[in-house]
Amino acid sequence: MAAKRYGPADGKLQPKMTDYHQSKDDLAGLPQTVAEKIPVTNSPNIFSYKAYVFAKNPALVQRYIKATKADVGGVGGHVVAAEEVKSVVAKVVLENNAYRGEPIFTSLIVTHTGDDVAVTGIMAETVDMSVVDELMWDALQEGAHKAAELGLYGPGQDLIADAFTGNLRGAGPATVALPLPVRMDNASQTVLVSFADKTEPMAFNYYATGAYLLPRFNTGLVIASSKMKRGYILEIVDLDTKAQAIEAGAHPRDQRALDGKMEELAKGLQEKVIRLRAPEDLYDIEGLCRSSRFVVARIWSRNDKGEADQLGYVCSAERLHNIKTKKGFTYGGKDDPVLLAFAQGDWPAPGEITSPWAACPMVAGDCRGSHYLHILPMPINSQTSFWSGPIISAVTLSCNIHTGRIGAISDQFSLGTPWDEVRRRASELAIQFRLAHGIKQPATLPEDELEYQEGWKERRARLERQFEVKPPLTFGTNGHGAAGGEGTGSRVAVGGRGRPQEID
Repeated sequence: MAAKRYGPADGKLQPKMTDYHQSKDDLAGLPQTVAEKIPVTNSPNIFSYKAYVFAKNPALVQRYIKATKADVGGVGGHVVAAEEVKSVVAKVVLENNAYRGEPIFTSLIVTHTGDDVAVTGIMAETVDMSVVDELMWDALQEGAHKAAELGLYGPGQDLIADAFTGNLRGAGPATVALPLPVRMDNASQTVLVSFADKTEPMAFNYYATGAYLLPRFNTGLVIASSKMKRGYILEIVDLDTKAQAIEAGAHPRDQRALDGKMEELAKGLQEKVIRLRAPEDLYDIEGLCRSSRFVVARIWSRNDKGEADQLGYVCSAERLHNIKTKKGFTYGGKDDPVLLAFAQGDWPAPGEITSPWAACPMVAGDCRGSHYLHILPMPINSQTSFWSGPIISAVTLSCNIHTGRIGAISDQFSLGTPWDEVRRRASELAIQFRLAHGIKQPATLPEDELEYQEGWKERRARLERQFEVKPPLTFGTNGHGAAGGEGTGSRVAVGGRGRPQEID
């Protein structure tokens, strides 16, 4: 086994829990301004490495915020992540948080949305991204081992690769990184982090085509004096390499040809992308983003020439059923995406980014990943419930980009807010829709998008063999008899007439 590139093995840095400032202790030694707190959310604990000795005048370096999320085993099925599993993942990261004598993450949080565990933290450009991915892979593997020990459902479900191969893309976990701005004057940067469970990356198109395109959701597009008034540059990714393979000439029922063409298209983890401008290309953007195949993966602000300036939005846009695993090109799930986006200043406010969810849109995923249902905006660290979801959470982080510290967290979908009313309405709509349609479309996804399509393929193939080709059943002088026999073309007559005897 190759030596780990992270952790205390180099002898220069051996992190201990006492090396971290924890936000749960922020008020230690200070006067208490409230006698009792009313809990409205499960706010994450922030771990900041040696936060108390951060330099007053730190060097300006490029830092990144990185979020990684995966299902490594759920309680009671695909419902919620176990606290013990989250703690094991956190312990592995915190105790091995070292690279060449420096911390990998200067500040981080560990959360869950449904049964997905997520680690979100700030790192510097001096840390090799592949080293971070290796640490995350091993931490999630340890979480999966704990899930197996606890008897949880699907231990290591999202860890679909046989072993770590250099990065997490294509290995199963959803992971994204966003470069933080480098500037002297203002160390503050607000970052929105959104996690979704039991759904696909297309769900985040509601963010992109709402808050970044339409004044109905973001008034800043019209009245702000920032770069926002220039619009944005959107990069849209074609996620469906299976469809691309068919369009390139592979027969849809020739699995070998499909696999070969998909592997060719996926070489080097290449993407098929298009850049469009907002608002000029509004109709084209909306047209592409109406389906699961096309997802807004990245958004840039625009400079005074209308060209791409700063990257401020990135989501984990990839499709697991197009990634070769030990099972081949098989459908691997709805991908449960994660999003990082800047807020305020040249970007939409947090309330503007999240506002499209107030419309209670329907997204693909839900129970067995094979249905459409209204997404439920939930506080961070919430479980799924009715038909296992789908749910979405969103938090904003106040980040100090000079020191790399997450200073505080706000839960955008917390209890005791207008989102309570949205949850009530979305729940009502979801219950009505699901009970009205059940297994029938439009509640279920198209046949080739069903997550559990292997079982359906078996049933379909069995029934296909029982179909027969027959003339249609018709009546009249040129038709097939009602008795279903050979048919003579004669009319069925009662009382010497061509129809039953009428009653006087």
